[in-house]
Amino acid sequence: MSAYFWDDPELVLYIIIALLVVDNLWAVYLMIREIIAVHEVEKVPAVISPYLPQDLFNKMRSYKIHKSWFTVVNTLLIVVFSGIMELFFGFYPWLWNVATKCSLAKWMEHEACVSIFFVLLLSIYMTLKAFPGMLYEKMCISALQKRKNPPWARRICREIIDTILAVIFMGVMVVSLVFMVLWLEEYTAVGLYLQSLLLTVVLILLVPVLIDPFVGKRVPLQNSELLSDLQHLTDIVEFPMHQVHIIRVNDPNTPSNAFFYGSCCLKRIVIFDTLLLNRGLRDLSSLAPEDVGKGLRDSQVVAVVAHELGHWVHGHFYKAIFMFQFHMVLMLCLFHVLYFHGPIYQAVGFEAGLQPIVVGFLIVFGFVMTPYMTLANFCMLSATRHFEYQADSFAWEMGFAKDLRLALLKLYADNLAFPISDPCYSSWNHTHPTMLDRLNRLEKLQQRSST
Repeated sequence: MSAYFWDDPELVLYIIIALLVVDNLWAVYLMIREIIAVHEVEKVPAVISPYLPQDLFNKMRSYKIHKSWFTVVNTLLIVVFSGIMELFFGFYPWLWNVATKCSLAKWMEHEACVSIFFVLLLSIYMTLKAFPGMLYEKMCISALQKRKNPPWARRICREIIDTILAVIFMGVMVVSLVFMVLWLEEYTAVGLYLQSLLLTVVLILLVPVLIDPFVGKRVPLQNSELLSDLQHLTDIVEFPMHQVHIIRVNDPNTPSNAFFYGSCCLKRIVIFDTLLLNRGLRDLSSLAPEDVGKGLRDSQVVAVVAHELGHWVHGHFYKAIFMFQFHMVLMLCLFHVLYFHGPIYQAVGFEAGLQPIVVGFLIVFGFVMTPYMTLANFCMLSATRHFEYQADSFAWEMGFAKDLRLALLKLYADNLAFPISDPCYSSWNHTHPTMLDRLNRLEKLQQRSST
């Protein structure tokens, strides 16, 4: 029975469709729980009421509910319904056939060229399919939350540049994947792992260097008292102060933030200037009126940096790298079992013996492996939330619990982050604990220390 089930394309098709439906219905269920949780809270929680006016909370609540319902409808129509139709009626074999007919010369008949045509056509189709929802989101949902937008000319140039870079990157990735599979055959999973390992090393080496130019411009800290406090804090834990960077961000919509990244001599603590009170400027004449008063006081900034130092002290960067590598090994072992199995391709409509490389990646990673990917994502999100709690505990141990608590309250209010979330939804979707959960944990730590 098991062999028949595994080798019968029709049964495999029904299983793939079932995986698609169950995975997305679970996401819809979580989103509906989130909507209910938001609906039930009509007033600003008392803990954040001094920082978040009721009228602003009402706007954020309406935005959250509206966008959540949009996500539910979009998932059911665009992902589930259209996904079932595409799988059942053989959309991917049809599109592959169209891509094959785009080969105007003999050399274009190579699978690498056909794969590029296929991915380009698929990208156009996905864009057209998502366009009504994107238009509705831009015209209706975004109007509920006003944000600063750069000039039209800059936005158009950015879109053109992003599109060109995406096409170039896509072409390079498709060609490299096709030739890797053609050369390595059954050792493809090993090649993919080595490629991911090399990419991880490159990112570790390059990202600390590229943070400044991509995010903004590194500037000196003008506040001498804050500089002295940060110097004292970093000396205690023996973290080099010259690796604490203040970045003046380019995008005015960038939320106030600070983060730790890297290892050894490449480690960084990056502080966006939006985190500092009045962006760390002495002269407030250059600030927009709505930015005056935003940001954290010196003691609160130090508390946030203590939290980031907690990530370094507990080795969270190394743990995250190890966790990701373990995930890659499990994922590629499962991929190796599934990728070369012919009935999977026949299930979605391909003739026996025809197994396009790029389509195989799409079907296996996009549909067949969704249960593993969903569970792996849940486990990794659980780990990152645990890391945040550990970093908060470190800041508490350093004596910054009160200041960190005030910093969290002001940051969430300044960044317009909605404070309410369903616990179950949060556990499957959020990298960080909710603000209320972090505040409750800090309060318990303070009560424990007092007793």
